[in-house]
Order: sequence, then structure tokens, then C-alpha cells
Amino acid sequence: MDELLQEFISETQETLEALAGEVVAWEADPSDRDRLDAIFRFFHTVKGSCGFLNLPRFERLSHAAEDVLSEIRAGNRQPDPATVTAVLGLMDRIGELTEAVAMGAALPNENDDYLIAALSAPSDAIMQQEAGSREAGVATAAVARQASQAAPRTIRLPLSLIDQLMNGVSDMVLARNELSRKLRERSADPELDTVFERLSACVADMRDVISKTRMQRVDRLFAAIPRMVRDLGRELGKRIDLTLEGGDVEMDREMVEMVVDPLTHIVRNSIDHGIETPDKRRARGKPEAGKLRVEARQSGNQIVIAIADDGAGIDTSRLVEKAIAAGRLTPEAAARMSEQDRLDLIFQAGLSTAQQVTAISGRGVGMDVVRANVERIGGVIALDNQPGQGLCITLRVPLTLTIIPGLIIRAGGQHFAIPRSAVVEILHDNNDMLQISEVGGAQIATIRGMRHSMVALEDVLGMEKLAQAGPRAIMVVRSATGVPFAMGVAAVDNHEELVIRPASPLVMASGVYAGMTLPDNGRPMLLLDAAGLANAARLPNIIDDRAAQQDEQADAQARVEMVAALRFEELTGERRLLKLSLIERVEDIDARLFGRSGGRAFVRLDGRLVPVANGQASFDRDKVSALRLRDDQREACYPVAAVLDIVEMPLMPDMVAMHGVLSGVSVIEGEHLEVLNPFALFAALPEETVAEQPRGRCLLADSEDGWTREILAPLLRQAGHDVMLGLPADAAVDPRDVVLCSGSDAAQVAGIMGCRVVQLRASPRAMGPQDGSIYRYDQDALMAAIAGGQR
Repeated sequence: MDELLQEFISETQETLEALAGEVVAWEADPSDRDRLDAIFRFFHTVKGSCGFLNLPRFERLSHAAEDVLSEIRAGNRQPDPATVTAVLGLMDRIGELTEAVAMGAALPNENDDYLIAALSAPSDAIMQQEAGSREAGVATAAVARQASQAAPRTIRLPLSLIDQLMNGVSDMVLARNELSRKLRERSADPELDTVFERLSACVADMRDVISKTRMQRVDRLFAAIPRMVRDLGRELGKRIDLTLEGGDVEMDREMVEMVVDPLTHIVRNSIDHGIETPDKRRARGKPEAGKLRVEARQSGNQIVIAIADDGAGIDTSRLVEKAIAAGRLTPEAAARMSEQDRLDLIFQAGLSTAQQVTAISGRGVGMDVVRANVERIGGVIALDNQPGQGLCITLRVPLTLTIIPGLIIRAGGQHFAIPRSAVVEILHDNNDMLQISEVGGAQIATIRGMRHSMVALEDVLGMEKLAQAGPRAIMVVRSATGVPFAMGVAAVDNHEELVIRPASPLVMASGVYAGMTLPDNGRPMLLLDAAGLANAARLPNIIDDRAAQQDEQADAQARVEMVAALRFEELTGERRLLKLSLIERVEDIDARLFGRSGGRAFVRLDGRLVPVANGQASFDRDKVSALRLRDDQREACYPVAAVLDIVEMPLMPDMVAMHGVLSGVSVIEGEHLEVLNPFALFAALPEETVAEQPRGRCLLADSEDGWTREILAPLLRQAGHDVMLGLPADAAVDPRDVVLCSGSDAAQVAGIMGCRVVQLRASPRAMGPQDGSIYRYDQDALMAAIAGGQR
């Protein structure tokens, strides 16, 4: 009895799933006797089976439906919408009872009498109710009839057996691949190769046949759509003509289950957001009944499902307003977005074009989940929006999730797999079309003028990046938002068909893996999840990334306010920009004029000590190029390695990234340049005047000498020294003072006074090994001697 009951439950559930759409189609075409007979046979079969299974509620409900359908078959009653609604209600109740029996749960029966009474209502009352419904604008959904096909002969098998067969043939595929690798390593044997080719063909045929046991017709996806369209249309007061095509296309059972929810949500959105009410459609010159078309077809190793309506389409301007109000988008970034970028905002969580939140939609939850679910199974989703005319949403999903084409990549000394559908392009880092730059601590890869965020797989997985002789491979990978990103790996080793198996829960919890696979060498290999990698690397979202890309277009640049800026190279090698209006002048300054006091850098300019904005005080060159900055009240010096040129840059950086003295990044002539933040520069300057540590004077003993007065004294003053001609009469000499002289008598006097002496000579050559004098035209030695005497 238990086997019979289980068989009854399975058959009832399968038939109910298929008949929901048949009832709606029968309502659209009451003259279709074939569909009426099919519905009648269902209730008749349920009534006959539940008698000896002791299911009295099933018998009572099915008997009531059978009586009404018999009257319709005899021509004594019309299949009006109220009758169809009552029949659908009985079918729903039988489905609930079937589910309860299967789970061993109880279901209250207080509503059974109500359902039977609704089914048995007099025809005239039903007609009056329907007339009122028509006046209220409640409409039905019509379904285009598909060509009827004879039901194939089938047997029922447990899913566990199908999965076991599939696992067995997958192991055979792995064994064949391993055998193929072994044969390639040995010497060629024509006879053995012929036998292996025949074995490979048999294994391939067996794999295809067993894979088909997992295949199901897309009809299962379409089964619930007519009922859903009918119910939502009546609830929202809309008339909808539904067309379903491609129900005979087959796809993997697991794939069908994964696509059901995204397809359901898209259809509900088309009815609620897309198709207008009859009044609005009449005002816009459209037929009162909206058209909804759901089509499935096979394209290569993919299933293409298109959902198209002739409604209002997506109002992208409203999406932008919602995104700005939610703080997800700035007005400046919105102005640089293309129409496709605005359309892609529909996939942002929390954004909806609905005027108000209803039980059906309006919370902004759904399309983001739809896209994530589709891309999780290796599919893609595309939108074709025609404002005022309609919207077409196309889903492209693989035929099966069990065996997929993949790439074998190497990173950190280990091998990983990634679905081939997730990879857009592969090139090496020494390719002339690729430029990799580092901006604000992040890497950006520019490929043929298109910029992508870039990560290294080793960095995302926390692995060591091993040194290698050859170039690294750069893969352009689709992310969860649909915007590709660049991922660096050690190498791409191979491509082959991969058998996908579930990984352990601990591995899957990391969020960067989609499962595991077994290549032909038999060693387990983790399958990477592109969406998980993008989330783990915290890549920029779609709005920021696409807004940056639009800056390359001339029309976008024309709308951006541009200002003059100085492009220069920092002493540390970075190339940066600074607004030109803040720079008073650019000049070369003697490196000896820079110093440090109290931990702060300064430079002596025009007899004053000016703070150094970037803190640089020591240099490996005699002359330093410096930017003299002024904010009307304060002055600062900014030493640089080189001044390059003057360019036009956007007033607002292309990518705002407030960090330290940087305000963001701008792209000038294809080059990513960091922009200095003048506010941060002047805010970091000391409030009090920089005080230089006291140092001694330069006392020129030979004050009457013309060379001393006209050449030496101006040189020392230009270098920032306090110069005094002659020795002080009161012998007030500081130990930090330095006496410069050319006579031995003055040197003896200075020694008695207790300060350092720098003795100069006119000859380039020293008088001997003991001669400690300095050639008077040796400027470097002279300045070094003075500095040594003033420590």
C-alpha cells in the first residue's frame, strides 16, 4: 500500500504541474475539447484512485469538479472565468493535500465546503459576477496554444539512481582522460590508438545518453507561468496575452531548478512594472491587452530564454534619481553614465522604479538576486530596453552543471579551475596592449584603452607569489556586477571539460569557490567562483567603474569642468597633478638651504624660513626644483624631482579617493595621475613659525681683500650664512662662529679666541701632506668645512 500511495502522490503532483497552464489555456479557448478532456481525466483518475487508498477528501473534491466538467462537456454550462477560478482552487487544494500526505502532516478541511460551493454556483450568478468583473477592468490572460504532441512512453526512476549513473560515467571520462595522457607519454602505436579512439567514442556516446536522462523539457519551467499571469492580471486589473514557445527544448534537471526562481521573478516584474493598465495603454495608443512572450531555444551548449513585453520599459532617469537619493551614486558620476550604465542600475540592491511598495514588488529586492543566481550557474543576463515600447530580458544559461568546459590555471604553486564562460580574454603582462599601473594602493589594468580593476589571485587567496622566469598571465574575468576585472595568475596551463563535484561545506564557506573538479591526473582541484573572487577582493562597484570608463569619451569630457594643472614627478617617483592656480612660481633652490628643526622641514628663502609641505629636507643633488605654494596668507615649498608640463584636468577627480594629501585620481592622456589635495597640504603645515636652530657667523678676517669682499662674501650670503667682514673688536666670538682667512696670523688669533678656522689658499695644489688649507675656488669643500664648524 505504501508503494501505491507513493505512486499516486508522484503522478498527482506531476499532472497538477502540467495542468495549471492547460486550464488557463482552456479558459482562453473554451472550444478546445482536447484540453477539457485532459482536465476531466485528471479529476476522474484522482477520484478512482483515492477510493481504495482511503482518501475521502480527495474523492469529495475531485467528484465535485468532475460533475461540473461533465456539464461543460455536455454543453449545459459555459467555462466562464468564475468556473475556471473555482477549478483552479480545487486543483490547488488537491496539491496541498498531496503535499501533506507525502509529509505525513494534517491539513484543516474547513475550506473544502467553500471551494465546492464556489464550483457549484448557479451559472446566472456566475455570469453576473463575471460581468461585474469586466466592468471593473479585471481581465484574463490568453495563452497561445502550442502544437500538441503525443506523450512519449516513460518509466519512473528514483533520482538517486540517475545521479549514480551520472557519477559513474563521469569517473569513466576521468579514466579515459588519464589513459589518454599515459598513451601520449609513450611511443605511438597505431593499433592501440585505434582501439583507444573507439573506446573514447563509446564513452562519449554513453556520457551523452546518460546525460540525457537528467534532461527535462523546458515545459516544466513554463508550467506555472500561465496560472501566475492569469492571477496577477486579474489582481492588477490588466489584460495580458501570453505566448509560450520552445517548451520542447531540454536542459539539465538541476539547471531547471536553478532557473525557476529567476524566471518567475522576471515574469512578475513584467506584469507589475512593465505592462500598463488598459486605460493607460489606450491613452498611449496601444491595444488594451498587453503582450508577454516567453521563448526558449538552444544555442550551442547554452539555453537562451527571452522574456519580452510591450509595456512601458524601464525609466532609467527614475533609476538614477533613486540611486542618488539612496547615496549609491553622485550627481557628477550620474552625468557621466551612458544609457546602458543607467539601465544596469536595476541590478543594484534596494533600487526599484515602483511608485509604492506592494505585496508584489517595490522593495528593490529581486533583480540583484536574479543576476547573482544566473551568474552563479555560469549564465549571463542582458537587457534590451525600449522606453515606452517594452523590455526584453535574455537569460543565457549552460545546458548542464555537471560537466562544463573550464581552464586550468596555476597560482602560488597550485592548480585551480575556472569556468571558461567566466573568462573574457587572456593575455600576458608583457603584451603591448596591456598597461598595469598602481593608483592609491590598487592596481589598474588598461587593455586597449579600457580600464579594469586588477587583482592577483595569490593575494586574494592569501598565497605566496612565487618568482618565475616567464611572463604572468592576465585574465579578464566577468564579475558579479557584469563589469569585468583583470586577474593575474602564474600561468594558464590547459583547457578541458571538467566534471564538477560539490566541495566540503568548510571550503564553500570561504565564498571564493564554486565546487571541486577532478582533471585527468586524478588530483582534486578547486573550482573558482568569479563572483566570490570579486567580493573577496572588494572591487569597485559597477557605478564607479563604469563612470571612470566614460571619461575617455569626448562627449563626457565636454560636460566636465576642466582646470589647468601642473604635472610633475615626485622625489619618490610618482607622477602627480596640482592645481596651477595654487602655484606661485617654480624655481631651483640650493639644496643647502633646506634643513630640519623640531622634526619639521624648512627652507631658507629671502631671509625667511618657509615650511616644506612634503617634509623633504635632504637631497642627493645640489639644486632642487621646488613649487612655491601660497594660499593668500601662508606660504609653503614643495620640492619635486622634475616639472613635466601643464595640462587640463577635471575639477572633480575621475575617481575620488581622499587619502592623506591626495584627493583622488584623474586620467590624463591615458595615464592615471594622483591629484594633490591643497586643503590637506596647507592643513598639515605648522601653525607657528618654523624656528631655525642657531648657528654661527662666517667671520672674514681678510676684510680689506677685494676677492673676499666681492666674491667670497656674496657666495656665503647667498648660501644663507650670516657674514661679518673682519674680526670683532671686543673679541665677542661664539664657539659656533667660523673664521675664514688666508694668513697664518689671523689663524693664530682665531685659535686664541676659541672658534674654528677655515684657511684658504690661492693655489689649487696643497703645499704638502700637512697642509690643511682649502683651495678658495673649491666650493664644495669650502661649504663642507663651514658646516663642520657649525655643528
